[in-house]
Amino acid sequence: MNVYITGIGVCTSVGTTVEDTWENILLGKHGTKKISKFPSLELNACEIPNIYELDCNSSHMNDIGNATKLFLKTAEEAIQDADIQINDNVKIGLAIGTTMGEIDCLENRLLNKSFHAKFQGGPDAIANQNYKLLNLNGPSWTITNACAAGNIAISRAMDEIIYGHADVMIAGGVDVLSWIAIHGFRSLKAMSPDLCTPFDKERKGLILGEGAGVLILESERHLMKRNKLPRAKLLSYGLSSDAHHITQPDPNGHGAIKAMNSAIKMAEINVKDIQYVSAHGTGTTANDLMEAKAIKDVFSHTNPYVSSIKSQIGHTLGGASAIEAALCVQAINTNTLPPNIHLRNQDPEIELNVIKETPVKTHVHYLMSNAYAFGGVNTSIIIGRP
Repeated sequence: MNVYITGIGVCTSVGTTVEDTWENILLGKHGTKKISKFPSLELNACEIPNIYELDCNSSHMNDIGNATKLFLKTAEEAIQDADIQINDNVKIGLAIGTTMGEIDCLENRLLNKSFHAKFQGGPDAIANQNYKLLNLNGPSWTITNACAAGNIAISRAMDEIIYGHADVMIAGGVDVLSWIAIHGFRSLKAMSPDLCTPFDKERKGLILGEGAGVLILESERHLMKRNKLPRAKLLSYGLSSDAHHITQPDPNGHGAIKAMNSAIKMAEINVKDIQYVSAHGTGTTANDLMEAKAIKDVFSHTNPYVSSIKSQIGHTLGGASAIEAALCVQAINTNTLPPNIHLRNQDPEIELNVIKETPVKTHVHYLMSNAYAFGGVNTSIIIGRP
């Protein structure tokens, strides 16, 4: 059963649409600045400007939280891109990955802010509200596997189509900046004081961001009925859990290697067919070394391009791999690979073909996107030309 990607949507700190985000990424722009949501913290973050003013085609804008609104706005872009008509004749489902969920109402209470929540909070609130607002009728999933949640949501959505439970799936991930996430990463001393510099010898850690990414996945049978040309093909996924440590990845990358190899096997392609790897690339010492070792092991006889857009949009947690997947589709459609900005002096232990400041123009037939999460969760997906 072939599964196609027919629409994409993205909202990040460098653009509130796919086109704006992609243009600014290729121009080498980044969203890192002093955080305004929690000004007392004096921290850098990749914040979406005026997130409270995001526009959606909903009459319930005052009844939903910011994470729900952010996903809805991005889903609407993807639905429009796919030219999908939502009605009872098509079984359309939803799979959303998130780390913090609809967190603002809880945090405002914890921070003793004057706030009356009109909307539902919690991890499942985003899917519950979007399912109703979009009038969906298929399966609904909330995935909370932290920073790999977007990839896992995409994988779950792919299965729903393969097994015939849905004709179309809206799959993606979202997170907004939160007090809890900021202090959690600060306590781990994992945050950079200035910029995110993945794979650089002097890297200092990650920069948190917020954003959403959405893919419209469609069965081949349904696609043929409406005579629509797909943007790309979702070939496969690979998932593993190494349970090495609650926050630290396995330094030898065994779980990451297993996930990548599983994705390649499911796709039924050769490792040499993959020309680009969209890296998890957080800019932390532990992640970058582990991922570099894992990629080097899997691609031992090839030398694919590698880059991490977290240098530009920050680590958007549950939204990260969904945004990266959507922009991987854009890379295929534009024959352009995004840069890994801020890379001045590549760590000599990281023996990868990392794209530096300038995008690479090349024809890419297959690419891989990686995402990892606390607790030893490892994920990879493969996207190709239709």
